[in-house]
Amino acid sequence: MAMNRWSLDRLCAFVGSVSLLAAFLPVAVYLTHLVTSSAEESLVNRGGTLGQTVAAQVVEPMLLDDRLSLRNMLKRASRQDDVRYVCLEDGRGRVVACTYSGGCPPQSLVDLWRDEGGAVRYFHTERERLMDVAVPVLEGQLGRIHVGMSRARAIEAGDRLLWIMGLVLTAALSILLGGVRLVANRVGRPLRQLERAISQLPAMPSDANVSVAGGTREVDVLARGFAAMVERLRKLTREQSATQDRIVHVERLVALGELAAGLAHEIHNPLDGMLECLRYLDADTGKSVRAAKYYPLLRDGLERIARTMRQMLTFARSGQQVSSEACSVGDLLAEMELMIRPRLEGGRVRLNIHTDGTCICMCNRDGLAQAMLNLVLNAVEAAEANDQPEVRVGAACGEQWVYLIVDDNGPGVRDDLRSRIFDAFFTTKPAGKGTGLGLSVSCQIIRAIGGDIELSSEPGPLGGASFLVRLPKAISRGSDDDCARKNPDR
Repeated sequence: MAMNRWSLDRLCAFVGSVSLLAAFLPVAVYLTHLVTSSAEESLVNRGGTLGQTVAAQVVEPMLLDDRLSLRNMLKRASRQDDVRYVCLEDGRGRVVACTYSGGCPPQSLVDLWRDEGGAVRYFHTERERLMDVAVPVLEGQLGRIHVGMSRARAIEAGDRLLWIMGLVLTAALSILLGGVRLVANRVGRPLRQLERAISQLPAMPSDANVSVAGGTREVDVLARGFAAMVERLRKLTREQSATQDRIVHVERLVALGELAAGLAHEIHNPLDGMLECLRYLDADTGKSVRAAKYYPLLRDGLERIARTMRQMLTFARSGQQVSSEACSVGDLLAEMELMIRPRLEGGRVRLNIHTDGTCICMCNRDGLAQAMLNLVLNAVEAAEANDQPEVRVGAACGEQWVYLIVDDNGPGVRDDLRSRIFDAFFTTKPAGKGTGLGLSVSCQIIRAIGGDIELSSEPGPLGGASFLVRLPKAISRGSDDDCARKNPDR
C-alpha cells in the first residue's frame, strides 16, 4: 500500500475501522450464537418437559390400545405455544397417534426419526424451522413421544441481537470516524499550513533529486517540501557565495577600470607624439639601413601599446550610453577589410568577407567597427595554428535582426573555457601576447548598442570557433526590399 497516497484522516479512519471490526465481529458472532443457543436450549427443555408429561399419561391408553384417548391427550398437549405437533411412536416404529397437520407426519419426518440419533433433531419445512424432541415412553419399551417445537423465537432472538449489534457497530463507527476526523484535522491543520507556506516558495527544477522518508500524504508532501527547501537553501548559499565572489571581482574591476582610464589617458597623448615622430623619421629617405630595419619594429610595438590603451579606455567607459544610427553592414565590413588587409600582407591567413544583401542595422559605427576588428584579429591569431589558416566573415538579414558571423579553422575553444571567454583579462595566449580585453571589450560594445554576441556551442563551418553577433535591424523601405529574409546558415 502506497502510504503517500493516503491522507492522515483517511489512514486513521481505515486503521480505526479495521481495528473496530476485528474486535467487534468475533464478539457479535459469539453473542449471537450464545443467545440463539440459549433460546434453543430453553425450547429443548420445554419440549422435553412436555414430552415427559405426555409420556406418563399415555402408558395406560397404549396398553389398552385406546387410540381415541391417545389422540385427545396429544391434542391437548399440542395447544401450548411454540408446539407444532405431538406424535406417539410405538416400540416397532409405527405412528400410533399424531397431531401433525393432515393427521399423520410426512414420510421424510419419519425417516428422520429413524436415521438421526439423539433426542433432538433439527429440520425445516417450507414455512419455518423446527426441532424434534424425542422422549421415551416407559424407558422406550412402549415407544417414544416426539414433540415438534418451533425455532422461530430463537432465530428471531438471534436476528434481533444481530440488528442491535449492527446498530451498535454503526454508532461506534460513526463516533470513531467523527473522532478520527476531528483529531486528524487538529493534527493535520498545522501540516497543511506548513505545506501551503512551502508551496509558495519557488519550485525546484524537475530534475532535482529529492529523497525523503515515506509517510501519509500530508507528511510526504511536507517532507518533500522541506527537502526541496533545504536544497533551495543550499543552492541559494552557493549562489550567494558565487555572488560575493563576483562582487569582489567587480570591485576589483572598478578599481582597475579607474586606474586604467587614468593610465591610458596619461600614456595616450605622449604615445601619439612618439608615433608621429616615428612616422616622420621613417619617411626620411636618407635613413640608414639599421634605421630602416628597426623603425617598423618600433612602429609595431608602439601601435600595439596604442591598441591596448584604446581597449583599456573602452573597457573603463563600459556601461555608458552610446548613440545608435543606421549603418550599412556591407560598407562597415568593407572599411574593416581595408584596415585588416595590410596586416595580413606576407602572412598565410586567407580572409573571406561576404555579405547577404545590403543589410542595415542600428549600431554605433565606431564601436561596432572596433568590436568586429577585435573579433577578426582574434580569429586570425587562432587560425595561424592551422597549416592552411582561413577566416571567414559573413553577414545576413533576418526579419528583426542582422547577423554577423566570424568563423576560423583554428583549434576552437575548450568546453571548460567557454563560460569565461568573455571575462575581462581572461586570455589563452602566452604571457605578453594578449591582454584579455579584446573579447570583453567587443561584448560590452555590442551589448551597449542593443545587440548580443555568443560563442557557438558547436564548431563552425571551418571547424574552429564561431562567433555570432546579433544586432537590431533598421526598419526602412530600402532595407525591406534589399535584405534577404533568412537567418544565417549555422
